[in-house]
This record gives sequence, C-alpha cells and structure tokens, in this order.
Amino acid sequence: MIKYHQEHIDFQSLHQNNIDRLQLAMIPGQSHVLEIGCATGYMTEYLAKEKGCRTLGVEPVPEQAEAARARGLEVVVGIIDAPDTQEMITRYTEEHGLFQVIFMSQVIEHIADPATTLHTLKRWLAPDGCLVISTCSIVHWKSRLQILMGRWEYQDYGIMDRSHLRFFTINSFRELLEECGYTCSDFAYTFEDICPFKILFDTRILAPSDLLRLIPWVGMRMRRAYTDLFKNFLATQFVYKARIQTDNDAPDIK
Repeated sequence: MIKYHQEHIDFQSLHQNNIDRLQLAMIPGQSHVLEIGCATGYMTEYLAKEKGCRTLGVEPVPEQAEAARARGLEVVVGIIDAPDTQEMITRYTEEHGLFQVIFMSQVIEHIADPATTLHTLKRWLAPDGCLVISTCSIVHWKSRLQILMGRWEYQDYGIMDRSHLRFFTINSFRELLEECGYTCSDFAYTFEDICPFKILFDTRILAPSDLLRLIPWVGMRMRRAYTDLFKNFLATQFVYKARIQTDNDAPDIK
C-alpha cells in the first residue's frame, strides 16, 4: 500500500509553515545523505537532483520502495531497527563512506525503541555530520482538547496516526536526543493556531496569529514572538538538527 506519495517537490512553492520546507533547508547541498523512511522517494529525489546530494534511501514498504527506485534512486527495503537492514547500511558505508546527513522525517514515532535506533545511527554518521529528524507534537491544542474531553481516537494520518508507537513533546524529544549522545544545533516547527471558529466550525477565522500579522510594520515580528512563546501549545510538527556530542560540547540552542 502506498500511503505517502508526492510526484515532485517544488521547494519554492512550499509554504513557510511546511515541515518539508523547514527540514530540507537544514540539509546542505552536495552532502552524502541517508534518508530513513523515504516512502516513494520524492524528498530523496529533490536532494539528489536539486541539491546535488549523494543519497541512499531506506523504506519498509516494498511498493513505496519500488516507486522510489523507478525514480532512479538507490533504496534498501527494510525496517531500520532490523539487523539485516542495518547490516546492508553498514556494508554500504564500508564501500561508499559514512553519511554527512541522516534524515528521518516523521519516522521515529513509528519505532518501538527510539533510543536504541538513535544510538545505532551514530555508527553511520561522519564525525562532522548531522542528524535531521522530525516528529509530531502530542501536546498540540487539538490533542489537549480531545484528552480534556475524555477522547483518545486514532486516525489514519496526523498526530494521532494509528501506527504511531511513541509520542513526544518538543522538550521530551530534545531530552531524548541529548540522552542518546547528540547536541542540538538547530530547531524549527510548524504550527496550527487556535481560534473559536476552528473549534466550533473547523474553519480558521480570526486566529491570534492572523490578527497579529495585520498590524502595520511590526505585525510579522509580533506574530513570530507569539508562536515562539506558545510553541508547545501551537506546534503540530517539529524538526531538530543535531550532531554527535563531543566531550567539550555545550548545548547550542534553547
């Protein structure tokens, strides 16, 4: 079953509040990239063709992996925490070198033991390389409201995707990365603002962020300050860029 698919990525047309735009911007051009959970390869293809990266994809769904290969991409079929998949990646690095970027978009929440996987990734990451990793925020206002109403209902997509095995907040995920030996160097998030019309009629009208940006001259700065202040309430997805800790490391971002 092909669940995640786009024909192509047009980076410039992506909205500023789009997780793909935010995370792809963190990946340097001309880098050696491992994308874990590459689906049909639409982001791997963008990295290879538009940013000049050397790439390897990993995808557990055979149909999606075949669609990625049809784009001319090299793909390993398997689950990232399976020993045979890990052995194939290790053999690849022995032949082609370690990766400068390991990219995991909305994958870690599907893994039963994310800490073990995060430790394993360091085996394939170059000393000066980075991990670009995104996931969902379980404390978005919609989730909070559902729990307050006594509901925990899984869905086919989104924060409450029925295939999610782990749930994170912005802070808990950063703590997990640091506990697994990473130092976070960059961070970004997407958000969906709260407003009464959204709750009652599922239509976004007069959300605070919309009103703030209408203020002349300072509106966009005030809007950004508002979303940053309340990001634990508004963020739907977030992405960290992290590198392997060294003995002299101090945290780079707050």
